[in-house]
Amino acid sequence: MSIFAEPAQPIEIPPFTPEAAEAMLGIPRDLPLTIPAMARQLRVTFFPHARKTPRLDAFTGRLEAVLRDLGVTVIPWSEALAADGTEKIREGIVIFAAGDMETGVLPVNFVGNLRRTTIVGILDAPCPATGTASTQTNLDSIVQELTWNIVQVVVFVEEDHWTIGTMNGAIIPCRLGDAFAEDVERTLISKVAAPVVPPHATDFEFDEGSLDTTDPAIAPYVEDFVQGGPLWEQTGLMLFHTSTDSLRYRNAFYRRIASAYLDRRSGMSYGFLARQLPSPITPALDKQAADALLGSDAWVHEGTVRHDGRLYVRLEQGGRPMLAAVPPVRMLVTRSGCDKSHIKGHRDLMLVELVDDHVVFRTPPAVDDVDYRPSYDTRTILAHGLGNALLATVMASATPDANFLRQFSSTGVALAHWHGGLDGHALPDGFYVFGESNPPVSCSTHQSAYYAIEGKLAVLHSDRSALRRYRGDVHIEPHHGINVTWPTLTGLARKML
Repeated sequence: MSIFAEPAQPIEIPPFTPEAAEAMLGIPRDLPLTIPAMARQLRVTFFPHARKTPRLDAFTGRLEAVLRDLGVTVIPWSEALAADGTEKIREGIVIFAAGDMETGVLPVNFVGNLRRTTIVGILDAPCPATGTASTQTNLDSIVQELTWNIVQVVVFVEEDHWTIGTMNGAIIPCRLGDAFAEDVERTLISKVAAPVVPPHATDFEFDEGSLDTTDPAIAPYVEDFVQGGPLWEQTGLMLFHTSTDSLRYRNAFYRRIASAYLDRRSGMSYGFLARQLPSPITPALDKQAADALLGSDAWVHEGTVRHDGRLYVRLEQGGRPMLAAVPPVRMLVTRSGCDKSHIKGHRDLMLVELVDDHVVFRTPPAVDDVDYRPSYDTRTILAHGLGNALLATVMASATPDANFLRQFSSTGVALAHWHGGLDGHALPDGFYVFGESNPPVSCSTHQSAYYAIEGKLAVLHSDRSALRRYRGDVHIEPHHGINVTWPTLTGLARKML
């Protein structure tokens, strides 16, 4: 196994700039990427309309003190309300709601936009997910608790420990006692500062009915999904989604809120499969050639530039700046909620295209009972695809005999995400592992997309011999899962078996 974890030499040029991330993927340039930065941007309030036990009184008191120590802004409930007399919480404030709450007086009743307000429920109860149950059963039990109180994060407080559960299936045991503050900082902060927010179809452009999965240019990639499905079922890694019809709700009103928040999805999905199609690659330019093209070296410091209608970004290879034309990205992806073990191309796949920062989903002709919704992880999928394409541009210039470039240019690559891990020692030579030390965020967040492209492009710090051997990577998302870049989906499933 080759894990290129350290740069070959000290690097003064970062792999790309925040301005480039914004231009390529729409990631805000002021996005907090470290836990201290996340804490400083957090504004929280404590929900007063609940019945707390003595245990929860003590827990929330300690929690508030730790949050203040970490630089979080704690706002009294009365001051968190909007000034328009609507009794709604101002957007961007996290609500901690501890205790039993009455129907009709839940935190969500005080929220104007649930996508811009995170609610954390805190219960005096054991975590319903137990080690003896199946992974699917454990996930379903957490989602039920989230749905009953309409919260995005739930905390279960017990006598000697507490547990965090999130919409993306994370179940994290935490400690009381002297380690309490450390777990709040290292685990809870990122869960509430970078919460799961399902994308809506209206966030992207949809070209409905324009995808022909029998097109000879598409069909071989579709077949990879179809042939790999039974193998993925054998691995047990691709969990089926938690159906909204299987959950209990307080009443029809709260069910409608949950449905709207999920963009009318049929449930919460776990994992995705994707195939990136080959795209035209323009070799990256070294500094001398880039200076000649642009007439100056301002691009080295600015990180991004437009020239003749094309977007260029500054990358680096072995500490030397290079200028890359941003390639288009085309990826076949599974629709949210489909059964990934029994994929039917004409109903379960979409083609997502990224050109500059413009995203378009192309869907097959309409099929009864199928509603096409983008994956929760759309931006992370695109970040990996963009990172792959940018790596190829540098390799085309610096190491034209690289393994990855040959694969990418001929048949593209595959990407798979599941909630679990991978034995790194089982990886063949040339696979790069990154992400272990990142803050634990879900793969639906802007942070996850940033970490994906940042970690993937970090392989450029290596010397050229390592770049030639590079074949793919494993992006570890702490407390969540992994994204694996591999030649084919079928081949990866076989490897996992």
